[in-house]
Amino acid sequence: MSSFRKVIGFLIIVFVGLPLLFAITWSVGLTRAAMSPKLVSEVPQKIIGAVPEMIDEFVREGQNADLVKDAETRAWFQAVAKSPTPPRELLTKIGILPWMQGELQDALAKIGDVLKGNRPPDRISIDLRPLKKALLDPSVEDYILDVLKNLPSCDDAGMRRWMETGRDGLVHAHLPPCQPDLDAARAVVRAEQARIVGRMDDEVEVFQGARFVPFEFFHVLTYLLYALFIIPAIFILGGALVAASSPADFLRWSGIPILIGGLSSLGLALFVRNSAFYFLRWAPFRRAHEWSSDLGPLVLEKTRWAIRLVLEPLFNPVIAAAGAVCVVGLIFIAFSFSARSHKNPAPPAPAA
Repeated sequence: MSSFRKVIGFLIIVFVGLPLLFAITWSVGLTRAAMSPKLVSEVPQKIIGAVPEMIDEFVREGQNADLVKDAETRAWFQAVAKSPTPPRELLTKIGILPWMQGELQDALAKIGDVLKGNRPPDRISIDLRPLKKALLDPSVEDYILDVLKNLPSCDDAGMRRWMETGRDGLVHAHLPPCQPDLDAARAVVRAEQARIVGRMDDEVEVFQGARFVPFEFFHVLTYLLYALFIIPAIFILGGALVAASSPADFLRWSGIPILIGGLSSLGLALFVRNSAFYFLRWAPFRRAHEWSSDLGPLVLEKTRWAIRLVLEPLFNPVIAAAGAVCVVGLIFIAFSFSARSHKNPAPPAPAA
């Protein structure tokens, strides 16, 4: 009978309790990450603040033959560098950088305050009209034409490639580093500007469709997330109760699966966080052959720190939740050594 109970308890723990514990640990961690003010507001604000310097470094190092071996790509970077207006100055002039560092950062800060519980989740919107206006600014068109003027004249093959670009659009174009007919290029640029702006909304409203959200909603939701651990606890403790024959057995049957569930979640979170950066080397740039085999690594090198900023607050809550589960498992195991190891022997039968 004792062996049968152990088998039943083992099956309950392994096939129900442990999968639930693993799934809920990840669900709680990722949900906390999604609601984290750090991920939603603080990280984007840091990235926005570093954009001007990143642009300057990207243009400067794009001309380095040791970093970018593709001659056509370097020719484009050299043409950009020769323009009388640096990219940073252009973005400031047309209002993109002031919009990012002003209204966009203010909106992100408000979202962060909501998630921290410092303000009610009233209407928060990001106005995209200044961005649309900036993209349609004549200075953008003039800047692109200035860059094109810094390129050598096209041969017949280059002109054919430019004609194909004018027909198919600039989305996946492999632009030749030569100067096309400037009037035709101006028409292509205007068409591309209109296409991009036409697909943009005037504003993005955060918490859209939420008629009423209580002021402490996000704090309450955090507590409810942790309450989900009750579900796997019922099955793990129930399985341990079925299998155990003493208090010490019960604590070990409970603590060891909890520790295993926590360690498995922790190990996977650490593995995914540390390896995601290297996987990203291929995912965003899998079409890099259409432009330059060196462009993707250069972009990755310049944005390495930003990717880490995103990955850490995304996976750290999972790591923290898994670590807490491991601690609970260790506590159960530790207490098992001070609990009774065997059932109390039955009292001897009275002498006849």
